[in-house]
Amino acid sequence: MNMKNESEKLAAIIKEALYRATKRDIALTPFNYYKIFTEVALEYGLNEAELHRLLYSSSDISAEELEDLKKRVLDIATNIKDVTMNIEKTIDNKAQEYDTSIQMISAAGRNLDDNVIEELEKIKYINASLKSELEAARKILEKQRKSIESIKELSYKDHLTGLYLRRYMNEVLSSLLYNFNRYKKIFSIIMLDLDDFKQINDTYGHLAGDEVLKVIGSVLKRITRRSDIPVRYGGDEFIVILPETDIEKAKIVAEKIRNKIASITFKKGSVEFKCYVSVGVTEVKEGDTIESILERVDEALYKTKKTKKGEITVL
Repeated sequence: MNMKNESEKLAAIIKEALYRATKRDIALTPFNYYKIFTEVALEYGLNEAELHRLLYSSSDISAEELEDLKKRVLDIATNIKDVTMNIEKTIDNKAQEYDTSIQMISAAGRNLDDNVIEELEKIKYINASLKSELEAARKILEKQRKSIESIKELSYKDHLTGLYLRRYMNEVLSSLLYNFNRYKKIFSIIMLDLDDFKQINDTYGHLAGDEVLKVIGSVLKRITRRSDIPVRYGGDEFIVILPETDIEKAKIVAEKIRNKIASITFKKGSVEFKCYVSVGVTEVKEGDTIESILERVDEALYKTKKTKKGEITVL
């Protein structure tokens, strides 16, 4: 099977697994989705070895094909969400029709004989049962919609650190630049890089390096506000986007992050070690694009790494 066909088959399996989870009213936890995905994959003709490779082995699909696959999966989730919203609108309309019918039946019942009234009461009972079923359907749809939103949220996040990925960062920056150009709402960006991280990996092993990255991610989530966007920008590079924050306040946040990381003692067996970060900070300026503001904060970080590693440079 060539790369393109494999990518298309995987997208089809994901689509069918999402559909079945929605149809069966199954909460999309990782374990539940794994069971449904496996069920569908085997039905699509994959053998145990191919399935194991898909789930656990590194993929030979190119980065471009992988991004295209991610986009298609998100499109599927969005389409399912649109369908559920349309069904909810139908439910609302039918509920209104039910209420109107009941009012008309009640009004007409005053002038009808007993046999007709009995038939109308049966209709009222049937309509009441229908309304109950529609409300139950609404609850199921809402649960599935939340599950789909959860899948979309997970697709934006790095599995190791729990921080946002660059694709989501670009969407946020695009929105912030629009607000800056239209409403003059400022924002700042912090970029930090772990000093001598390769040496940590070489000395203590990649598992220790991964643990350092997870701790950094935890620090960024704890120190920043709910409105801030912490991002894993690259291997050991991180970005924090600070909406409605000027350069002076951003520098204070950067100092808190740097000092907190410097205060942590990591352990590998009986050996203890420290980790330090170099930081660059910038604020949005007139005429900025996503590329220009990222280049400027990257330049600030580069100056720190070159002249005063472990410190903060503001540009």
